[in-house]
Amino acid sequence: MTVILLLLSAAAFIAAIFLIMTQGKRGLGVLSALGGVGLLLAAMVVIVPAGHVGVKVLFGKVSQSEFEEGLHLKNPFTIVQNLSIRTETYSMTTAGQDSISALSADGLQMPLDVTIAYRLVGDDAAWIYRNIGPGYEGKIIRTAARSAVREATAQYNAQEAYALKREALATTMEEVLERRVSRILGQAGLESGGFIIQQVLLRNVDLPNRVAAAIQEKLAAEQEAQRMDFVLEKERKEADRKRIEAQGVADFQKIVREGIDDQLLRWRGIEATRELAQSENAKIIVVGGKDGLPLILNTQQ
Repeated sequence: MTVILLLLSAAAFIAAIFLIMTQGKRGLGVLSALGGVGLLLAAMVVIVPAGHVGVKVLFGKVSQSEFEEGLHLKNPFTIVQNLSIRTETYSMTTAGQDSISALSADGLQMPLDVTIAYRLVGDDAAWIYRNIGPGYEGKIIRTAARSAVREATAQYNAQEAYALKREALATTMEEVLERRVSRILGQAGLESGGFIIQQVLLRNVDLPNRVAAAIQEKLAAEQEAQRMDFVLEKERKEADRKRIEAQGVADFQKIVREGIDDQLLRWRGIEATRELAQSENAKIIVVGGKDGLPLILNTQQ
């Protein structure tokens, strides 16, 4: 819009100099007419910035449609209010003016640092402007967020909120916040949502030093107990492995012992004697040994 006005002003200035130099007083009249036309054209042009929608207001009446970002022509009497549809954040911090403290399920008061990321739905901008106004963050997001944080925190004890289920608590806050925003806008007449809750960030849970230290000691003890359970389970499995291995060896020995008898040994001895007799090595075979098997002497020794 500013660029267009500058261009129109520059064009009008050049035309004014030219007409005054060539037409005199008559040129002033023509210049006035051109100036009026230029102002009318300027009033009919509007530029909606990136990341915004333009809400059209004519004589106090809000139009049901919005201008998207970019250049648009409008009624010269229409006023365009630009509303951001970018991601916005609302934060509640223990150190800031908008602080919050919530009660846990076990009755402990916990100061919290919470940030809500949200954005306005562009198609609902006209309805929001007409029924809520430009200060919708304080009227809708802030009110619903503070109530949702307290309601969600009451479902978790201090240890869960501080360490064990911190992410789950943030998710619960987000779900409760979405329901509350939807309920507020639904009761006001808007059924399409109005806002998108993108994420709830639980940045910090501030507990008294004694409570925080006790929780940390308890968590450390639980971790040590879990480690010992792991060690015991490992040793138990190793003992089972050795027991199974020993049983396997015993079963093997039993099978071998039961499968070898005197007849088998005698037969193996006869086969070995025959193979030895057929070899070309020097040897002395004495027949008539124990069990009828020959005695074999090593002549080399």
